[in-house]
Amino acid sequence: MKYFNLLCCILVFASCSTNKITSTDSSTEEITEIKSKNKLVGKWILEYMSSVHGKTVKDLYKIQKPYLNFVDDTKVAGNNGCNNIAGAYKWEGSFISFETEHFRSTRMFCEGVDEKAFLNALQTVNQFTVSQDENRLILMTGDIVTLSFIKEIEE
Repeated sequence: MKYFNLLCCILVFASCSTNKITSTDSSTEEITEIKSKNKLVGKWILEYMSSVHGKTVKDLYKIQKPYLNFVDDTKVAGNNGCNNIAGAYKWEGSFISFETEHFRSTRMFCEGVDEKAFLNALQTVNQFTVSQDENRLILMTGDIVTLSFIKEIEE
């Protein structure tokens, strides 16, 4: 019975691996991992936000900096400086929109944090650019930089 359970576990883990393509070149097999073309996927920590009532990111978010974690091509999660958030976004080319009116959120109380400022800024965004080294994400409203993020490096 132990061996049966072990075999089942191995099969489950093997079936949950990332998508791979197997191609045959001459007589050798080469396995290549499929990578998403979406440069947004990953965790991005807020570095800059247009000032709100004369306050900067440092003034607005003393507990924790807001961040976005792009899960895939349509889902985004993160934190607004106090509460965890999750919802949907759409992107095509350099255009992006966040469906903030449908975002879900936890309901913790955080004194002195303007939680809505981050979501309000996201709601106005309609364009984005990712730096050449893919470490900086800039969200814009028209041609004005609204938010800037630094990519969290995975260890």
